[in-house]
Amino acid sequence: MPTYNIVDEGADDTGADAIDPVLGDLVGSDTTIEFPPGTYELNELVVQSGTNDLELIAPDGARLVPGQSGDSIRWIDVSSNGFVLDGFELDMRNTTVPPFVRMNSSAGNWELRRLITRGRVRAATDSNVGSNTSSDARTYFRLSAAEGTRGLLQDCYFHEGSCAPTEASNRRAILVESAKGALTFNRCWFESWGENTIYAKKPEGRLKILNCFVRNTQNGMRLGGFTDVRNCVSIKNDRHPRQTWSGGSLQRGVNAEATDPANSSAGINTYDGTLLIADSDFYHRYLDSSCGGAITAPTPCQRIDVQNVRISYDSTKNHDAIYTYNATQNDGTPANLEYLQLEDVHVTNDHNSEYGVYIGQEPDTWGTVSGVIGGSGPQTNSSFVGNRMTTNGNPTPPDTTPPLPSPPPLGEVPMEPSQLVRIDNNGNSSPTTFQITAGEYVLPAGNDGATIPTEWGPDGEPTRPPNAEVATGTIPAGQTYAFYVTGGIVSTEAEGPATWTVDGEPYDPGAEDIFRINTINSGGQQNQNQWQQANSVVQPNGIAIAKPLSHNGGQPCHVRLRNVADGNFEYKLEEWQYLWPPYNGPHPSETFHSLAAEPNEREIQLSDGTSYRVKGGNVSIQANQNAWSTDDFVTVSLDGFFPSGTPVVLAQPQTFNGADPVVTRLRNVSNSSFGVRLQEEEAKGAHVTETVGYIALQQATGELDGTPFEVQRTSTTFTNQWTRITFQQQYESPQFIGDVQTFNGGDTVHLRYRNLSGTGVEVKVEEEQSYDNESTHFAREAIGYTVFEGSP
Repeated sequence: MPTYNIVDEGADDTGADAIDPVLGDLVGSDTTIEFPPGTYELNELVVQSGTNDLELIAPDGARLVPGQSGDSIRWIDVSSNGFVLDGFELDMRNTTVPPFVRMNSSAGNWELRRLITRGRVRAATDSNVGSNTSSDARTYFRLSAAEGTRGLLQDCYFHEGSCAPTEASNRRAILVESAKGALTFNRCWFESWGENTIYAKKPEGRLKILNCFVRNTQNGMRLGGFTDVRNCVSIKNDRHPRQTWSGGSLQRGVNAEATDPANSSAGINTYDGTLLIADSDFYHRYLDSSCGGAITAPTPCQRIDVQNVRISYDSTKNHDAIYTYNATQNDGTPANLEYLQLEDVHVTNDHNSEYGVYIGQEPDTWGTVSGVIGGSGPQTNSSFVGNRMTTNGNPTPPDTTPPLPSPPPLGEVPMEPSQLVRIDNNGNSSPTTFQITAGEYVLPAGNDGATIPTEWGPDGEPTRPPNAEVATGTIPAGQTYAFYVTGGIVSTEAEGPATWTVDGEPYDPGAEDIFRINTINSGGQQNQNQWQQANSVVQPNGIAIAKPLSHNGGQPCHVRLRNVADGNFEYKLEEWQYLWPPYNGPHPSETFHSLAAEPNEREIQLSDGTSYRVKGGNVSIQANQNAWSTDDFVTVSLDGFFPSGTPVVLAQPQTFNGADPVVTRLRNVSNSSFGVRLQEEEAKGAHVTETVGYIALQQATGELDGTPFEVQRTSTTFTNQWTRITFQQQYESPQFIGDVQTFNGGDTVHLRYRNLSGTGVEVKVEEEQSYDNESTHFAREAIGYTVFEGSP
């Protein structure tokens, strides 16, 4: 499969010139076209049938802007199989009437992922106020899928809506006019749409609307049978934009409307099948006739199944919170409700004249009816419901937490940055259990055909950010699950035959986050006050060690950290205070490597099966004495975790409570404890309390999950003279972290390195000159170091 970088191929990434000529030459089957960050003007992309498996991806986000304006103009129009559009801002802020995006009925196995629309969307007929014709309605996304295929709309945000609430608007976000294939909308955000937000009552194929959020739109979801709505939230607490033809009065939550008779040749079937609404919440409390019922069935489909739903309702509209009516389809056939279930349904109804649950059409068969109806309004007109649900009770209020992260700011795309964890149980005959713990949250994904679980929370239910840091469950044989993880993978567990990958690379669950090792190039630092950010370099609540520093700049210097949290840290190249005037100027670019670990004890197996131990922790230290004093050392116990042998200890301040430059010093490192203190420059002395993080590592040489590494302690031979350390094995891209293990000389020191290669490195103990001009460190010190193989 060829992969092209569209900028390298000649496309303009400033938005000044349309990319159509370049893109048109690259489009082909089994082709991936990558878009680096930038702005790209696109007039029209038409992917004809037969141009299969074309992917347009922006791994780090990019912006597409339409080159044309108009309702009848196509922007992206796909008739092929396997099309992917991933990672783009669709920016209509300067487009009067945006063109449409369409997946045609012949298209299949397409995926529209991590897309975000920018700017309010108008229609050409917006000025036609009071037209009284719904044919004026216009649609932004038109989605269909061929029989036997699937389509995925995932992590897409339509949150700025159509026009303003005070304007006339007849734009809808999504239209599924017909489809024989299976469609899934997963984690999509809809807000302020003036027409039917999701119009999908006709498709013959299965439709799943999962983990979506709808706020202050017209009909939120207009649906027929063969449809699942799970873990969704509908909110109506303000007016939505007015439609030109209806005045803006048709607001509902989930609306069952089986008005169209079956027409298999056209992929239409609104009646047959079950409409399932589960684990969802509705907050419809706006005292206006534009606020309609939460779950409504003016023309019921064959079966309606409502489970674990919470509703809070108040309005001036003549709608009940939940209702079914007697009605006929357009050909005069009765829309007969064969089955109705209301299981664990909680309704708070404060409408002064309409019911919490109104049964206008009794089903042929009742399923489970249970739950609670309360509030100041009428409870139910049905004795069957009233005898099985608690009335005048205390219903559980809806949880209005969105099932997906809030819309990202301008210039970012959804789920950026994140890791994609894929657990593939295809080709196996037994299930696999799994658990993923994330630094922020972990959410199911349907990428590349993966099955999207509907019960992945620790309690066997769906969960919502920010309380979605754990995903757990069982993957049946022959299926694949995928999850987006943000904030880093904290831990994983698995039992079963499935294979794991993270961002496409093989992954061993259970051993993922013992260490994080990174190479950081600082770039030039302009002055002593300039901090820089390093992202995704430390586990949440982890400990970071970032030393020693390279030796491009001759002034004594070390790395200072702060805000070590949430997967990141800030750093600066900290020269000593005696250098600030007059040398408080630029420091050249330096390189250092960082090692991060969690504040706990871990015993793991190396690739050869031998046991290996690592322990991390934090200690609060304050320096009260001068730089040479031994009184300020704090003894840290290792609690017998290392049964024999002297570990290597790496320590560094994690905080910036005191602005005076400071380093840590170690002494008496043994398998049972070590001493650590803060040390300012010699001319200074005391330092405020800082949190010092430490990582103690068992000495070893070998491989961890196939990655070569070594942890060793040198003899006591290192001074201010450059001395070479020869590694015990060879590396292609070594990452080197080290620390002084002894306090044989009391002058303030830190390490510097140079000439790092695959076989060794030169290191020296660097003093500063705040107290006197000499910088010779006569005492000999021992060095503890780690080397890990990095990425070339």
